[in-house]
Amino acid sequence: MRIYRLDIPQNYIFDEVYHVPSIRAFSQNNPAAFDVYAQAPEPGTAYDWLHPPLAKLIQAGSVLVLGDNSFGWRFPSAVFGMLAIAAVYYLALTVTGKIPIALLAAALFSLDGLGLTMSRIAMNDIFVTTFILFALAFFFKGFSFAKVKDNPYWIWCAVFTGLAISTKHSAVLLFPIFALQGLSSKAFKESPYWKLLYLVFIPALIYLLSFSQFWLQGHSFRQFVDLHKQIYYYQTHLTATHSYQSTAWQWPLLIRPVWFHVDYQPETIANIYNLGNPIIFWSGLLALIQGLSFANAKVNPYWYFLISYLGLWLPFLFSPRIMFLHHYLPALAVLTVILAVWLDSFSKKTITFIMIITVIFFSFFYSINTAIPLPTQWLKYWFWPGRSFSLR
Repeated sequence: MRIYRLDIPQNYIFDEVYHVPSIRAFSQNNPAAFDVYAQAPEPGTAYDWLHPPLAKLIQAGSVLVLGDNSFGWRFPSAVFGMLAIAAVYYLALTVTGKIPIALLAAALFSLDGLGLTMSRIAMNDIFVTTFILFALAFFFKGFSFAKVKDNPYWIWCAVFTGLAISTKHSAVLLFPIFALQGLSSKAFKESPYWKLLYLVFIPALIYLLSFSQFWLQGHSFRQFVDLHKQIYYYQTHLTATHSYQSTAWQWPLLIRPVWFHVDYQPETIANIYNLGNPIIFWSGLLALIQGLSFANAKVNPYWYFLISYLGLWLPFLFSPRIMFLHHYLPALAVLTVILAVWLDSFSKKTITFIMIITVIFFSFFYSINTAIPLPTQWLKYWFWPGRSFSLR
């Protein structure tokens, strides 16, 4: 589902106008990708110096192996889209210890259109989501060890936290989650200095190493600092608007999906509409609300999911810049685990029925998630959520 027609369309879609020129520059060892004043060679494009380089380095490696084409740009996203499903499984299994819940959570995430679409575009959101999920899983797994310095899971948590931050700065939201959960952990209290070393020093080191190409090109530490000053200024002073922008409170309700691409033909229209699966989004909210009733000491791991979900979503309510539905992806991945935990309390018949409906909705919207041409007169049957689509 993530590989099929991955090269279509062959032109840039949505933020690929920023990411692909940067990927190409990385693959050519062109220092312009780190220059905030450099002009990209193609009209209507720009270099993405705003985000850390790790995802772009991975994508640049793909371009060197598979070629500078749409499949080469997007293939790593498809791979990480599959790894994200495995990460959801691992997180659910680590915290609940139940294989059926883990399988159910992974199945739900694999059947969501938002995760699908972000697995088929050369952006960095699916990468940071995967790293965040593994970091959360290893952090919780570390609770089972009383002696921190003999605990390998804190190190793995620190590594994946570093990889996440080296992909997208929003991954720093992991630290408040760790703090809230860790302060109540016996393992965390026994040797806090080791945690400080693991969870602060290692991510910082990985972040610096992710700029290896920057250093090897001869840039100085002063230029590194200046670059981050520009990043901070841009993020806090951006006044641009977009017709498909949304606010964080709209994301769980699936009010404002994003129109990534359209291809008009005489009798057909192909779209990439970044729409999540309504069944997963809306039933996930019910699970979130209903789950509070069983989030007690007996099933305490639910609180970890709740803290993680809110920690990955709530801060965006206060973001000073424009945002889009895909910024919800890490929180949504955790929400699918919460949904799986809730569904596990139902009968097998009920779970089967809900999963069948989920598959039907995923299959129905698959065509507009992946640019499959549809007859023009039929399109009105697909664009019903929020009535936000226009053929103009």
